[in-house]
Amino acid sequence: MALPLLLISVFASVWLALGMDPAYAALFGDFGGLWLIVLTRKIQWILLILTLLPCLVLIVIVSMNKARVMWLLGLSIVVGMLFFRFSANSRKPVRVLEAASMPTLAEAKLDSDDEYVVGVVLGDQAFAFPYRGLYRTPIVQLTDFDRRLVLIHSPHANTASALETTREVRASDLEYIAQPANSTLVYNRKYGEFIVGLTGKTVDGLMPTGVRNFLPTYRMPLMLWRRLYPQSKLMVLTQRDMGFPGVPLKPKYPPTLQDDSLPAETPILLLRTDPPAALLMGNYEKPTYVRVGQTPIVIWSDHGQIRAFQRTVDTDLFLTFEVRQNRQGVEQLVDRQTGSVWTFSGRSVQGPLKGKQLTPVVLEENVYWGVSREWFSDLRLIRPENWDLPSLGLLRDLHR
Repeated sequence: MALPLLLISVFASVWLALGMDPAYAALFGDFGGLWLIVLTRKIQWILLILTLLPCLVLIVIVSMNKARVMWLLGLSIVVGMLFFRFSANSRKPVRVLEAASMPTLAEAKLDSDDEYVVGVVLGDQAFAFPYRGLYRTPIVQLTDFDRRLVLIHSPHANTASALETTREVRASDLEYIAQPANSTLVYNRKYGEFIVGLTGKTVDGLMPTGVRNFLPTYRMPLMLWRRLYPQSKLMVLTQRDMGFPGVPLKPKYPPTLQDDSLPAETPILLLRTDPPAALLMGNYEKPTYVRVGQTPIVIWSDHGQIRAFQRTVDTDLFLTFEVRQNRQGVEQLVDRQTGSVWTFSGRSVQGPLKGKQLTPVVLEENVYWGVSREWFSDLRLIRPENWDLPSLGLLRDLHR
């Protein structure tokens, strides 16, 4: 009787400990064994009971001299698996921030301006989240008066999803699970939803409950972010954050989806359109035009920050742009159709279209192609319409 009890306890403890580890779960399916990780989290309390109850029964049997003491040595495996599952290294807390208590970049500094940060603009206020802090706490909830933001960082994909949420989404309900296929996986206990960090959607591809919309995120050294948003507020690092790297990391797990379009570690510009699209990182100083599905899009660089907008105004006017210098020598955007002047943030400030605002397109810079291609099954690499290159094959060869 002792052997079946021990086998049940060991099997349950191994499943509980390794079922949410992407290194082992990946052996049982695509997306880093996502289905196994999700299943393990759903039944973890059942697995915990199947781990502990046979142990207690075995201890009682041995104490009644109905089994040898040597059987208790097998419980060391169970103890080791439980320690592995519930140790501090396997858990990452959710960091809660209040915008009112965060210092500005002028009031607080990092050790080096070369350290990378994730930048987000919420309303009229910009925020910078240092990589060091996000490696330790990849989930951050930020409250700025009546607006709430949940930031999910996927360090091995070099990306972060910024979700503007309602007040019903609380940090106490969010739980870090693992990083299958290099994307952080978050569990919302209140709604029973698993959120994929790279896509910002549930594992079923749906918008998470309580999420209003996606916000663009930008990853760059602090010195560049400071130039763009000198009044930005900074997430203050703690002593525990200092042991983590302040630079981007390479993918940790090799992609299971084989795609020879580009090397898996190629940094791309990811457009979160429907369907999503990818472009090679390059020089977007001049307006660049692409078409995703039926949507015409223009991309340009705003002092080092790449922005994307839909080119339609009033549903039937498709704009093309050029960069001109005004009398003061300041560069500005002018559309060729009406001669209206536009800011690099997509708003017309002069001409027939004054007051019009281009619809922004959420994009991510320097995301790894292999990771993105795995999570976005319909992701395609596209070529800008006004790039003087004949094929994506040439783009691939130039990158190499």
